[in-house]
Amino acid sequence: METYVKRPQVINQKLKVLSMIVILLWACFVTLDIIAYLNGTRSAVTIYLKGLASFSCAFITFYAWILNKRTIKDLLRWLGFFLAFLGDVAVLLNTYKIYSDAQVFAIGGYLFIPALLLISISNANFFNYLKVDGKLNKKGILFGLYFYIPFIALLIILGKSLNQFGLLGLGVGYGLCLVTVLWTGWATLKNNIYAKEKGILIAVGATLVFVMELIGLIYNLHIKGLEDIAFFATWILYVPGMLLMAVS
Repeated sequence: METYVKRPQVINQKLKVLSMIVILLWACFVTLDIIAYLNGTRSAVTIYLKGLASFSCAFITFYAWILNKRTIKDLLRWLGFFLAFLGDVAVLLNTYKIYSDAQVFAIGGYLFIPALLLISISNANFFNYLKVDGKLNKKGILFGLYFYIPFIALLIILGKSLNQFGLLGLGVGYGLCLVTVLWTGWATLKNNIYAKEKGILIAVGATLVFVMELIGLIYNLHIKGLEDIAFFATWILYVPGMLLMAVS
């Protein structure tokens, strides 16, 4: 279990400033997206604001890595967020029709697989809670099944539709990693791996990212009547979720 050390006030202030920048970017693109949606269009400016918000979250984790004397755990967190940023760039280029190609979208998805795994490892502090006195913690493993079993059930229901769009393989790999982020996020809080405040930030952040992906699935499957709403709703949830995990 990690020993929690309170950071100096000056460091907290710098992280707060960086967080406020992300929140400001989020507020700007949400406002523009809502205006665009009400007018039946898409704002061309928001792609840059979203990309910058994603980069800023990655920069926060890089900054935290430097401040925390470059620990392995914080390095893995930064690498995860940096890969997520690269994945975001690919996805944004595809969804905004700049490089509208299935391969570009797939690149974004495959970048997220190692990104989510690295973030999960960092959140869970190398899964130390799965061992108690040198033995496997059965309760810890059972807790994980609460998250994976519903995912498997959802995969069975949506498997045919995902296969039609050529997303089945990516969906399985990406989905498993996404569920791992959700599981480790709540396991972090449940097992008191960090201070309670930090555990809450990780758990809520992981949940927002998970829900965002469920909404994103609606967009990727092109469900009529909900596709346009899903296009805007994904980033409304995604950036706050990533920011909460970045500052934790």
